[in-house]
Amino acid sequence: MLSERIANISRSYNINADTNNELDEEIKEELEKTINLIPQLKDSEDLLMQMFQFLEKDLDVICDGHGQPNETRKKLHAMIRQKRLETIININDCLSKEEEKAPILPPQQSHLDAQMPKIMSDNWLNLKIEENILDSPMMSNFQMSFDILSINLRLCLLTFAVFPEEQLIKKKPLIYWWIGEGFITKSSNKTAEEAGEETFMELIDKGLIQPSHKTPKNPVICGCTVHPWIHRMLISMASQANFFDLDTMGKVTNSYQKSRRYVLDERSSTNDDHPKGELSAIINIREKYPIFSERFFSKNEKIKVLQLGRWQSSPRHHIEIEEGKFFDKLKTQKQLKCLSLRGISRITTLPSSIVGCQNLEILDLRACHNLETLPFDIGSFKKLTHFDVSECYLLENLPKGLEKLSSLEVLKGFVVDHWRKNSCNLASLENLKNLIKLSINVGLIATFLEPPSNLLPVECSLPNLRILTIIWQMRSTSVDQTNKERSNLFLGRAFPNLEKLDLRCFPDTMLPPWISPENLGNLKRLYIRGGMLKTLLPESNPWNVEILRLNYLKNFRFKESFDVQEEFPNLSYLERINCNRIADGKYSANIKWGVDDGWKMLESQVDEGRLMLKFVQVIRDGLEFS
Repeated sequence: MLSERIANISRSYNINADTNNELDEEIKEELEKTINLIPQLKDSEDLLMQMFQFLEKDLDVICDGHGQPNETRKKLHAMIRQKRLETIININDCLSKEEEKAPILPPQQSHLDAQMPKIMSDNWLNLKIEENILDSPMMSNFQMSFDILSINLRLCLLTFAVFPEEQLIKKKPLIYWWIGEGFITKSSNKTAEEAGEETFMELIDKGLIQPSHKTPKNPVICGCTVHPWIHRMLISMASQANFFDLDTMGKVTNSYQKSRRYVLDERSSTNDDHPKGELSAIINIREKYPIFSERFFSKNEKIKVLQLGRWQSSPRHHIEIEEGKFFDKLKTQKQLKCLSLRGISRITTLPSSIVGCQNLEILDLRACHNLETLPFDIGSFKKLTHFDVSECYLLENLPKGLEKLSSLEVLKGFVVDHWRKNSCNLASLENLKNLIKLSINVGLIATFLEPPSNLLPVECSLPNLRILTIIWQMRSTSVDQTNKERSNLFLGRAFPNLEKLDLRCFPDTMLPPWISPENLGNLKRLYIRGGMLKTLLPESNPWNVEILRLNYLKNFRFKESFDVQEEFPNLSYLERINCNRIADGKYSANIKWGVDDGWKMLESQVDEGRLMLKFVQVIRDGLEFS
C-alpha cells in the first residue's frame, strides 16, 4: 500500500525516469530510497504512513502552480529528503524505546541479540543512510553537543570509536585506559578510579553511551554499548581529530599519520615505521596473537598504556603472547602507567625485568589462568595503585614486599594459603592505609597452619576499605569448628566505611558476629554466593543494604520470623537464585525483585518459598510414616 502511495505522488507531479532534468533524477532517487525503507523497516509502518501524510500536504503547498518549475523541484527534493531523514530518526527512537522495554533474552538467544545492532547498522549502510546522517544537520548538532563537553570528557568519549559497535564493553578496562593516558586524574577528594566512574556515568546521563546491567532490575552497571549512529559519528570525529587512524568505515589503518595510538585489529602486526617517540598507547581490539618487532618498543619509549588483554565481557575471547620475548622488550618502557594483560594465556611467570617499568600505576593480570609466579621484588612498584591477580588459580602465594606498595588502592586476588617464608600474609596488609578494594582467596591449607587470630592481628586497621571480597575454597561440613573459625577470618574487625561485602563459598551456616548492621553501618551491597549459609537472623538494628544477592545456597531459606522489609528497609534490589533445595536439582523459585515491583510482591514471593518448603516436608513426613 505504501508503494502505491509513492507511485501516486510520482505520477501526480510528473516525476519519471525518462525526464532529462537533473533535479527530477535526484527527486526520483530520493523517492526510491524512501521506498527501500518499507521492506527494511516494516515494523514501523505507522511512522512511514505518517510521513507520507505530511508529505502529501507539503506537496500540495509546494506544487500549487504558482512557482517556477525548477524552483518547485528544488523545494520538492529538499522536502522529501528531509522528511525521509526525520522518519529514520523517529524510527530509531521507537526501536530504542522498544529495546529498553524488552526483557533480557535467555542464554541460547543472546548471540542473536548481540548481533542486532550490527545487523541494523548494516541495513542502514546498505541504504546509504549513515552517509546521509553524516552530511545532515544531525552531525552538526552532534558536533555542537560534543564541543560543549569538557576536554577530558571529549577525550574519553572518542575512545569508543575504535570498539566494534556490536560488542558490550566492560567498564573497568575503559577506566584503566583513561587513567593511563591521563584523561582522568585523582583529586584531593577523589581517586582516579572514582573520577573514571563519574565520567562513565556522565556519558550515560548525556545519552552518549548505553548502560548494560547483568539483569534488568539490578541497578549495578557492568558495561556499556554505543548506538550505531553515535558510533558512526564518533568514527568521523576521531579520524578528523587524528585520535585514531581509521577509514570512513571505522576500519583500523594504522597509517601513521598523526595518531599517537596504535590499534591492534585482526591479524595486524607491528613494524618500525612509526615515527620515533610518537606513540602513547597500544590498544588490542581483536588480535589473538599480538607480535611485536624487535625494535618496536625501543623506538617508542614514551608509551603510557599497553592494553593487550580482554576488554570484552565474555571470557571466550582467546589471546596469547610469547611471554619471554615480550617481557624482555618491556624493560625500556620507563613511562608506562597501565599494563593490562587481562585474560591472556601462556603467561606463567611475571619476570623481574618488569620492575623496570618504574612509573607503573595499573597492573591488570586478571584471569591469566597460567600465571604461577610473581617477581620477588614486586615492592619496587612504588607508584602502583591497582594490582589485580584475581582468577589466577595457579598462583599459590604473593611474595613479600607487597606490603611496601604504600600507594596501593586496589588489591584483587590476595592469596591466603601456603605459608612460606617469602610469602605475604594478611597481617602485612596493615601498611596499606590507602587500600579501598580488597579481594582474598582463602585456600585449604591456610586453615590448618594458622588460627584466625594470627591471620589478622587486632591492631591491624584498614580504615579506608570500602569493598571486600572473600572467597573460600573448602565447602566440606566435616570440620564444623574449623569452618566457624574460617568464617571468623576478621573476627573483631570493624570496617566502618565498608560499602560492599561479597562472600563466596561461605563455609559456615550462620554469619559471624562482625557481619552485622552495628559493625557495617555504611554497607550498601551484600552478596553471599555459594556455601553453607542456612538463614539470616533478625538484627537489633535494620540494615542499610540496598542490594542483596543470595545465590547458590542450597540450605538457605528465610524463616517465618524474618521480615525482609523490616530488616532491609532501604532495599532496592533482591536476588535469590538456586537457594533452598527441595529435591535433587530443584530449588525454591528464583527471585529477582526491584523496588518498583513493590514490597507486597516480594513478600508473596518469599511466602511462596516457605509454603513450598512446608509442602515438601509434609510429603516427606508422609512417606516416612508409611
